[in-house]
Amino acid sequence: MMRDRWQNTVATLPVKCLICAKASQLTALILAAALMVSLAGPTLQAGVQSQVEEVVRAAALKNTDVSIMAVDLATGEELLRLDADRPMTPASNMKLVTTAAALSVLGVDFVFRTELQMLMPTDWQKTQGKVVSEYPDLVIKGDGDPAFGDPKLLKRGNLDVEKLINIWVQAVTSRNVTHVNRLFVDDRIFDREYVHPDWPRDQLNERYCAQVSGITFHNNCIELYPTPTRLNESPRVRMSPVARFISTLNRAKTDKTDTFGVTRKPGSNNLTYSGKVHRSRQTPVMITIDTPPTFLGQLLAERLIEAGVGVSEIVLPAEDQVIPQGTLIHAVQTTMPLILQRTNKDSQNLFAECLLKRMGHQQTGAPGSWHNGAAALRIFLRDKLGARAAAFHIADGSGLSSENRVTSHLLVDLLTAVNEDPELSVPFRESLSIGGVDGTLRKRPTYPITGKLLGKSGYIDSVSALSGYLVYDDPTRPSGERVIAFSMLFNGFQPPIYNHQIKRVQDRVLNLLDSEVAPRVSQEVQAQVGGG
Repeated sequence: MMRDRWQNTVATLPVKCLICAKASQLTALILAAALMVSLAGPTLQAGVQSQVEEVVRAAALKNTDVSIMAVDLATGEELLRLDADRPMTPASNMKLVTTAAALSVLGVDFVFRTELQMLMPTDWQKTQGKVVSEYPDLVIKGDGDPAFGDPKLLKRGNLDVEKLINIWVQAVTSRNVTHVNRLFVDDRIFDREYVHPDWPRDQLNERYCAQVSGITFHNNCIELYPTPTRLNESPRVRMSPVARFISTLNRAKTDKTDTFGVTRKPGSNNLTYSGKVHRSRQTPVMITIDTPPTFLGQLLAERLIEAGVGVSEIVLPAEDQVIPQGTLIHAVQTTMPLILQRTNKDSQNLFAECLLKRMGHQQTGAPGSWHNGAAALRIFLRDKLGARAAAFHIADGSGLSSENRVTSHLLVDLLTAVNEDPELSVPFRESLSIGGVDGTLRKRPTYPITGKLLGKSGYIDSVSALSGYLVYDDPTRPSGERVIAFSMLFNGFQPPIYNHQIKRVQDRVLNLLDSEVAPRVSQEVQAQVGGG
């Protein structure tokens, strides 16, 4: 590579000077050219930098703001720097910050635990001095677990949402309970601000805007599977979980096209079906639910009543209401690695927001909120990055808010700090998508690379991002690998510029970076083997 750079430099010298120069003059020219090469800095940095600048320029992204940073973590060498200190909206790259902080604040061994407890009349008598009812109470005690009832994780355990609910029903009926006085849904580990004020109000029915609550169930969404009937007649619509207490209005029709949709009246769970159904849906149409804790209480009460157990009342306890500890009759637990993988690999917004609020509760003891969760995040960043962390502006944990601000430089600094932390590095990296293999990067990069891509993509309106690591086997290093941390943030693009075009630019940058790093690693390995 240095030889190519030297030849290119000499080739630019005037032919006339080379022919006419005396030997001493020629020597001086050669020395001067060599000096120019040395002053230009490492060949890798100069080559990639100019190529990336040309790729961005040739893409004609118009008024798009671009911020790119890449660093070789083995040497500390900056490989790329393009407006790296410009504050940008990170979209789902914000999840990198949230998950790294959750590993530190909550711990890799942290386990979420959602409990079903039974309170006998004597339990109340111990705390209040009187019998409240001759019948027991039930308590669903939330822990902020975003994965409770998650269809994807249930499937791994050969379960579905109906089987999970039935386990709870059987836990009650097996104790010969025929009536429940009150069903408490204790979601107070979080506040009851279910929707972030910055989120797009016209998209709150979409699954990526699911409400955030101290008790989450089934991703706080309902799945709908329409099936055609006779032409022009209403289709059948299967609901999961089945919730007969929900009012539905079926305005959809069986036809020769598929345009089925569903809307939810704000502040309620009343659904209206519309559009046309031609074929049975194998993948569900999803819609968010309102006030998820109440929904779960209604769902369990409905199943209990169907099993012959009456339920007098469903209660969301007041902030200061004291509920005695009951007898545990069932618990569902979820480990931190599962949560992290669903957050980063699958880019689940709800999971990131629950992590943020759970950190807020962990730090303060108060109900987790976006406010105290952001404070916990800032403390983590200050501990990891020092004064530089002040440049972060944290609005939410998932990146759905357009008010988050970060720089590509800061994201690379964070990726570097996490990679160097022996407790955080492995679980954090295992949570990231693997390029060409899984998660949101299973079809990326679109240009070939030699290194292993571990990363997180991100997209909201006018924002596209990709950050993570390029990893190479390198036996010359104590760790056995060479790691490049990178971040690419693109903001403000508008039609006719679309996200798929931005993603191709990002993938091309990875390709150029890889085409320089991979040969360097190979040469260093060969040099060590040859010299050994």
